[in-house]
Amino acid sequence: MGTFVEKMLGGAAGTVVTVIPDYIVINDGVSHAAVEDISTVAAPGKVLVIYDHDVPTGRPEAAAILKKNLEFAKKYGCRYIQAKGVGYQYMLNEIVQPGQIVVGGGSHGSVFGAKGALGIDVSIPELARVTETGRYSIVVPETVYVKLTGRLKDGVSMMDAAFAMLKGAGDLKRKAVEIYAPQANQHEKEILCGMACITGAYTAGMTQEEPLNAYELDLGTVEPMVMLPCADRKSQAQAQITEKASLAGKELQAGQIGGFNGGTIEELRKAAELIEGKTLARGFRLTVCPATSEDYIKACEEGILAKLIDFGAQISAAGEHSVVVQGPGALGPKERMISTGLHTYFGAMGCEDSEVYSASVESVMASAVTKQI
Repeated sequence: MGTFVEKMLGGAAGTVVTVIPDYIVINDGVSHAAVEDISTVAAPGKVLVIYDHDVPTGRPEAAAILKKNLEFAKKYGCRYIQAKGVGYQYMLNEIVQPGQIVVGGGSHGSVFGAKGALGIDVSIPELARVTETGRYSIVVPETVYVKLTGRLKDGVSMMDAAFAMLKGAGDLKRKAVEIYAPQANQHEKEILCGMACITGAYTAGMTQEEPLNAYELDLGTVEPMVMLPCADRKSQAQAQITEKASLAGKELQAGQIGGFNGGTIEELRKAAELIEGKTLARGFRLTVCPATSEDYIKACEEGILAKLIDFGAQISAAGEHSVVVQGPGALGPKERMISTGLHTYFGAMGCEDSEVYSASVESVMASAVTKQI
């Protein structure tokens, strides 16, 4: 019957296939570099140019990227999307349908697998070629199955389970990951699929059929997890993952909640619940970044942002703020942050000697009270 990725690509593992993507995504994060190599656009209606990272633009370099992308979209008649928040999350909610194929130059396109679509992250040169030709060719990857059983303990989230899965499943580089998790809700499936590729997997999807040969993870054994700082962006896929308890007592100066791991309305509701009766630690800076404008509006209407502001948090514009070189949320020399974002390389959130630790909303909010991991 074939695996998820085999069905989507129309070929068995090891064979070469060529497909026509339904959408091609270019944003101001990393994939904007492809714009400089693109000389023509085969299907302008399929190319989405999204402004969702440096929002609002606070650096001349970022403003130049915004201008470049906007001019590219105008020149070729591509759809330009802004003020919608994290592009992938917006597309997941409003655009992408089951069975579609999305090609982008980021690192979390696998999130579309939670909706039965195929999200593929490619290199910048490949993204340029796909945009010019409207076609994508690949050797169909082999699939690794993951089976989640049991239930999470109180205080442990599906983000912790995703970290535990990536730590224990072995080498996933350029392999498709198919996840069996009947106990997961839609939001949790998005977290599992979206995080599946941070260690180098090709893509991810969910399956409703219990696999026979799978890496099995008992959710009841999962403890709060943390992804550690790494040297640079190229080595992010090799960042070490460990149990949070091994870092207990490490001093922190800041925390951030954002992205599809922390900025969705589900996670913002959770954050608001976790601050009841508690006080923000003196000197600790907490930044909250709603994932999409819709999440932002819902959080306003439900009084969530008001609670977080009263707690002492600063609220950023909706968008992907897991890389902030300067401006709100940025770190100073030798400062440490705990964040729901998935970029932990040195310099990702400010000064080159600052440190970022990736963890769940539960862990971030606990640190906001204690000023420690």
